[in-house]
Amino acid sequence: MKKTLLLLAAAAALCACGGEKEFSPADDAGMQLSTNVSIFESQGSHKKWILRAETVDFSSLQSAVLKNPDLLLKENGQDSASVTGKTGTFDYPTKLVTIEGNAKIQSFTENLIITAERFFYDVDKDRIWSEGKTVVTRGGAKVTAKGGIETDSKLTKIEIKKQTTQLPADAKELKTSSL
Repeated sequence: MKKTLLLLAAAAALCACGGEKEFSPADDAGMQLSTNVSIFESQGSHKKWILRAETVDFSSLQSAVLKNPDLLLKENGQDSASVTGKTGTFDYPTKLVTIEGNAKIQSFTENLIITAERFFYDVDKDRIWSEGKTVVTRGGAKVTAKGGIETDSKLTKIEIKKQTTQLPADAKELKTSSL
């Protein structure tokens, strides 16, 4: 955690000291805004995750606000999944990443895509979840979870909440047909 916070502090310091004139409180608009930022956590010589964003607003002492975030999850040094969206936040004290706005998880190892309006990632617990309508797609199969999903960053076991499945009236309709 200290490594991540030091990285964030260094990025914020670089943002604050780039101007030619002296800082005045009236000029503070946009002073904590950085572009093309990467925040990550390492364990040993491997990165556990990398959070990239087009722009990051570091003005809050509690969280960073992200534009076009891309959370890259790693397993044994290899890319395992990506979580993307239009906006997001990284809460420093709780180490909680929120990505929203047509949010999508793409698993590179499990060959599946999960979509929802918003996803949460708890860094310490290595847990990803959504609330509300979430669609899990793998191959030609789609499952809709009305209450969201919960999984770890490996996406090998996904808990689907409030799933509804509509079965055909006749079992013959379940047979595959060639198109």
